[in-house]
This record gives sequence, C-alpha cells and structure tokens, in this order.
Amino acid sequence: MSVIYRFLTREKQISPHVKKFEFDLGILVVSMWLVEKAGRFYLIDTGMRGMEKYAVQYLLPQKIEAIFLTHGHSDHISGLPYLKQHFGDLPTLISEKELPYISGQEPFPNRKHREKLIFESSDFMILESPEADRFLREAGLKVLFSPGHSPGHVSYYHEEDQLIIAGDLFTATRGGSLRPPMKQYTADMKQALASGQAILQAYPEAVLSVCHGGEVQCALQAFEAATGFKGLLP
Repeated sequence: MSVIYRFLTREKQISPHVKKFEFDLGILVVSMWLVEKAGRFYLIDTGMRGMEKYAVQYLLPQKIEAIFLTHGHSDHISGLPYLKQHFGDLPTLISEKELPYISGQEPFPNRKHREKLIFESSDFMILESPEADRFLREAGLKVLFSPGHSPGHVSYYHEEDQLIIAGDLFTATRGGSLRPPMKQYTADMKQALASGQAILQAYPEAVLSVCHGGEVQCALQAFEAATGFKGLLP
C-alpha cells in the first residue's frame, strides 16, 4: 500500500509555514496539511484510512503537537486512530457541533446512516472552549466557523501567511479553479456558500487551500464571477 501512495502523493509547500499533502485518487484529491511554527508541528485533518500510515512513514515529523479537524466526515477523520496510536494521545480539536455525528448518536444531515467509524466525545477538545485558544495561538491559526457543508465545519486562517485552510468549504479543480462543495455530501448548500462568501469577503487577499483540489488565488473575485454559484446562494 505504501508503494501505491508514493505514486499518488504530492507534497507542496503552499506557504512559508504550511505544507499540503495531496493524495490524488483519480476521481478526486484528498488532502491534509502540516503547519509549522517555531519548530513545532500541527496537523490539519487526517485523510482517508491508509493515507495516514504513508504520511507517518514518509511525510510527517517525529512529533506532532496537536491535530485540528475541519469536520468529521470520513475522508478528514479516518486516519485519527492510527495517528493517536503512533504519536500518543494527541490533543485533537473539533467543533462541538460535530460531536453528535462522529460519536454515532445520529447521522450527518441528509444522510441515511450513521458513521461507521465511531469516536468517544471525550477524545476531543472542542474548538469553542477556552482551552482550544492556546493550541490555536501556538500554531499561528485562527478558527473560522463555517457551517453548511456539515453543521460544525470550520476553516483555519493562518494570518502570517495569509492562507485559509478551508477543508470542504469549497472544492477546486487541480488547477485551482473555484467550485462549490460536493453537493451529495453537503448538509446545507446555501448555508455553506454563505459561510464561504463571508470568509472570502473578510480575508480577500488570502490564498484559499481546499481539501479536494488545488490552491485558489483571488478566490473572492472567482466567487463573485462564477455564474455557477449564483443560483445556490441564499
């Protein structure tokens, strides 16, 4: 499996402090991000199962301080059990609004079935808590609550690098053309695009980095110019 991922993986330095690992599965790209500050490392999202083992072997440093999650969908959280086994009981931060779904209490909105991979709510530090602020400051990140794709979806803003690590707030082509989030996996498309629009308006100079696709330059202008978004907005 490691040999396969070696051919599928691209490591990109997308800003001075952030690397992006893209796993190109053909039908889509699935990504995770490594943030460095003062010699300490933080991981954003964990990818699909199998990716994390390749990442540990070939991509990640020997020590990770914390894991930040954009949301609880399986292609963002499935690597977490192995990473905690390898690195130890890492602080893992997620929005409180994702807990009912990743703990198996109920399915994500617009889905018929509960998640197959279930976690204990106590395994997580919630981003809405004062305790989360310390880890965010240490990593040089600001959490941007961006519900819609899932109820507790968040993005992360790296102010020094002017970079938005956006999870599934949007998708993009491999060449960086902006696209809406995947409709079949989005709980509330109008809310998701309203969240995305508000973030792009607040940080118009930032580069947008999404899980499924390449980096988007001038994302606000792309959003405002894209006729494909017009009928989906509230």
